[in-house]
Amino acid sequence: MLAKVLEELPREKIPAELVRMIRADLRYEDALGALFMAATRSVQPYPYVGFKYHSVMVLRAIHATTLQLSAAERWLPIIWAADYFKGTQAEERASSGWHMSTRAAATETDSEAARRSLSAALEKWDREAADAAITAYARSARPGDAFSLLLSCGTRDLRDLGHKAITVSNAHSLLTTCGRGIDPEPILRSTVAALLNSEGEPDPASHDLEPDRPWRRNRERLHLIPRSWKEGHDDMGARSELRAALYRVSSEESGRVVLEMLQRGISPDTIWKVLFDTAAEFVLHQPGIVAVHAQTSANALHYAYRVSDDEPTQQLALLQCASFIPMFREMTQAKDTDINLQKLQPLPLEHHGADPLEEIFSALAGEHRLQAARKSLAYLNNGGDASKLIASARHHVVYGAQEAHDYKFAEAVFDSCAQFQDPSWRSRFLSAGMAYFKQPTARPAPIVTETLKLLRG
Repeated sequence: MLAKVLEELPREKIPAELVRMIRADLRYEDALGALFMAATRSVQPYPYVGFKYHSVMVLRAIHATTLQLSAAERWLPIIWAADYFKGTQAEERASSGWHMSTRAAATETDSEAARRSLSAALEKWDREAADAAITAYARSARPGDAFSLLLSCGTRDLRDLGHKAITVSNAHSLLTTCGRGIDPEPILRSTVAALLNSEGEPDPASHDLEPDRPWRRNRERLHLIPRSWKEGHDDMGARSELRAALYRVSSEESGRVVLEMLQRGISPDTIWKVLFDTAAEFVLHQPGIVAVHAQTSANALHYAYRVSDDEPTQQLALLQCASFIPMFREMTQAKDTDINLQKLQPLPLEHHGADPLEEIFSALAGEHRLQAARKSLAYLNNGGDASKLIASARHHVVYGAQEAHDYKFAEAVFDSCAQFQDPSWRSRFLSAGMAYFKQPTARPAPIVTETLKLLRG
């Protein structure tokens, strides 16, 4: 079984072994599924849903990148991810020695009973009961059935910078992609464990903790959302009003602001655009790890919003994203006067006739990220091809990625950008990605160099 090979083979032997399997007609989807299983069984989402656990959370982005690559490059991201996994597996072994244990066959095999047990355990933050329930559920129901609960739970709190929502979107996307070629049980167990991580805090089920208050307030607001909430209209004045509120109100009050806009007939798509834009402004203002998660968590919540067929889950994803944005504002200390994406002025390209994308991305090498964003906006406003800009940004990630956020951030931007057809909005939002897109590299990362040599050999 490939997952076991990935778990047991030494890190330095993984690239050559995968290339050998590729030449023997290894299916990409099988490699992706095996890596997903190996990572969830070998790396736990404790003490943080982050750090080493990124070897799990990065895989949705790895897959999204792979889908857009040529045949000559399509194996580079998954082999990079396998190498990255081996590094995090070594961290886990050194720090805890943890490996997911096998649970005995459940005495309860009725899927509806298992679902009720899972729902109760998630509500009570009972990790052991939830693990038993999701194991029973995985063995008695279709893998996708659990996500009507897990997608909602993924919106619950911002502990660990939105990684809970990211974990759920990652699991849903990849289980959907890999289908029958993957064992869902370890993936679902790992996802549930991530959702219940409140390490170092009192029991959230019996305490009124600050991270949980927006969730409680927003759940109370759901019955006030009009039935026609998806039939609203766009309004530029409302966009400006919401942006101003997100820079002013608390995380508990921002849900109320969104509720009032829905009651006024403002469309959810309009609200999502403002949420994405505000997150993008944080990254432009402070292009670091904390701000990056404003963008990646917003993308994960929007993923839940669009794939869930449960209306309360969709509504919670929207309201909770609005609550998370002020939390990121406080963490980054961003002010509404720092960056206003809708007022960002294009910067004309200097070298007419030269490759405009080379000029844009060269600004990243000089750490002139705001300048690169403005040049990107000028390029797109003057008829530049957004798909070529995305392809360039993706190329620099594939050849120069050093850690998981290089993949996660870029693909979150591309995915969010693809959800709306408004060309003006898309040009500005995509340009803002220059704040954290990977800069060009003079030579590929060592694992990429090794993989290319093996593939050509």
